[in-house]
Amino acid sequence: MSRDLAQTKQTLRERVRERLELTGKSALGVSKEIGANTGYVRDLLDPAKTSIPSAARLARIAQALGTTTDWLIGTADSPEQPHSEVSFREPPNLWNGPQTAGIPLLGTAYCDDLAVETVDGNGEMKIERVLLEQDHTVRMIMRPPALWAAKDAYAIYFHGSSMEPRFRQGDIGVVDPRRPPRPGEDVVAQLNDGNGGQDVITVLVKELGRTTSDHVELTQFNPPITFKVPRRQIARLHRIVSLAELLGA
Repeated sequence: MSRDLAQTKQTLRERVRERLELTGKSALGVSKEIGANTGYVRDLLDPAKTSIPSAARLARIAQALGTTTDWLIGTADSPEQPHSEVSFREPPNLWNGPQTAGIPLLGTAYCDDLAVETVDGNGEMKIERVLLEQDHTVRMIMRPPALWAAKDAYAIYFHGSSMEPRFRQGDIGVVDPRRPPRPGEDVVAQLNDGNGGQDVITVLVKELGRTTSDHVELTQFNPPITFKVPRRQIARLHRIVSLAELLGA
């Protein structure tokens, strides 16, 4: 094992233990909170068993412990979560009983590819983007019971092939703006011009990765590219609801 990897594992153990003590949470409780087996965090604290979690799982651990992934693995000095003027959570709506109206399927269209900076440092690459016509409803679709209280829910058509095989062209995705997205979940990222303008100029349908105070990492599958978007350019980041959630699973 390399010294750097051994040091990272040691730092991870120490900092997870520190946050457990500070938050008053148990290893068992955090294991359940992140959806892992009940002994996952306990094993993470064992020098003989420690492994580096995947990026998505590490992000869930950091969220459960009220800190950042960078701090847990020793690449940041402060455990505080970054704050930004851009909020990923929409203001909650009051629910006044069952919502029987359908969900609007908004108009979308394929746009020219967008040049982005890749995370691996290989320079700029082109990614697919779409146009979202927020003032144009193609039709209404049936509202599932799981979204009766989601007055701002909407649906979109997927375009292009960048998210295949997860989403294919012509499929419909349902979006719930109430639910803050987590790393590893699919999102609709509505972007402005990055210069203080409020108008949404383009939309990306991608998988959410790591977030920092400066940027958000997004991933597309076809071709596989992970890239950065300046946080100041994100007007809204809305979570695409999974089929399991729509069915109440």
